[in-house]
Amino acid sequence: MSDLLVRLQPSYYLAVLLGLAHAAAGLVLWPLALPLGVKVVIVILLIVSLIYYVRKDALLTAQDAIVALTLTDEMSCTLTTNSGQSIACSLSDSTFAAPYLTVINLQPVDRFFMRSVVILPDSMDAEEFRWLRIWLRWKWRNDRKKH
Repeated sequence: MSDLLVRLQPSYYLAVLLGLAHAAAGLVLWPLALPLGVKVVIVILLIVSLIYYVRKDALLTAQDAIVALTLTDEMSCTLTTNSGQSIACSLSDSTFAAPYLTVINLQPVDRFFMRSVVILPDSMDAEEFRWLRIWLRWKWRNDRKKH
């Protein structure tokens, strides 16, 4: 099997899920015995967080949004951001692949913090999504067991 190129598209399912999660966090906040000013600040931070993650992970409009990734037979990955930057990474053991959701956890070679790519079925072509899940479940998992 050769390298697998994955091109991501905006995910409106992910945008809705992020919106619901942030709204739920805001709703849980209101019954707490906190001063109103603290609640307002937290709600403002939730709104900023929602805007940031929807732009970066769901709509792919931010400069650091991951718009493509190339998985190699050597168990490495190259991310391509919206600004055109390429980032070399290694795949983490915590990567998850299911028919409804794939989360690829990556460790950039020259950075301390990991990156995650959340892929829902509307993030890419259905056939490519299937190939990605097969690659992650069989190729990557089997090669990990050998090492």
